[in-house]
Amino acid sequence: MGRVVPIVAVLLVLLALQGGADADSSRTRRTRIDRFLISVAGEGVFLVDLKGQPIWSFRCDPYDACEAGRGRILITDRRAGRVYIVTREGKTVWQKAGLRGPVNAELLENGNVLVVENDPGRVVELGQGGETVREFVGHVTPFDARRRSNGNTIVADSGNHRIVEIDLRGSIVREACGLKFPNSVTPLPDGRALFTTYTNGTVGEIAADGSLLWERKLGGTLYAAASEGDVLWVADGTGGRVLQMTREGTVLQEIRVGKTFLDLAFCR
Repeated sequence: MGRVVPIVAVLLVLLALQGGADADSSRTRRTRIDRFLISVAGEGVFLVDLKGQPIWSFRCDPYDACEAGRGRILITDRRAGRVYIVTREGKTVWQKAGLRGPVNAELLENGNVLVVENDPGRVVELGQGGETVREFVGHVTPFDARRRSNGNTIVADSGNHRIVEIDLRGSIVREACGLKFPNSVTPLPDGRALFTTYTNGTVGEIAADGSLLWERKLGGTLYAAASEGDVLWVADGTGGRVLQMTREGTVLQEIRVGKTFLDLAFCR
């Protein structure tokens, strides 16, 4: 999800700045996508521009990474069972260890951190002191979760082949089933959401009531999708590329970023 960046086993995160209209979470409320944050297993996190040119890097063993404001980066280390925030100078300013299979983390607008624990099937909101504020359990190998502006949490409940939306009390308010191992979800306005599926290699969109609006098979292994108005950005893991495309399936641009990457969040 230019010049080819020599990377192996990549987790791609597309970064954006605060401010766009087509978004619904702290990782997606942006203007225009203008750079990528690539997490390379066993190597580190690499910030590159749209041509794959390096801007910044940090040596680590990431599974996921995203922007955390003020130039900081929130990194998920699945092997070590921790999530942590580093500055551009490489200083760790916050961390939470002792997690079970963390695969995704998001900095919320209230300063808390939303973490997906893949192994126990739990999504947990951590306070700034690392304490558990709330948790959502009962998922099967979830891989992604985002917080909507209304406080609901939307989860890619991958092993249950569904996207589920949960309110702050833990009640399910809607779900979309039969999605063949959805591995990413991105909130959109009006209750809609984009998703990708690992099994089928598809990108699609669900309505506020959980019904399927459309789904396109692109092949490869897709790991994330984002919306920039009428244009979509989709990460193709096995192809080592990011596609810019229309909802009708027309590819507008292809950006090569390297080999096999794991996941992606679009930012601008």
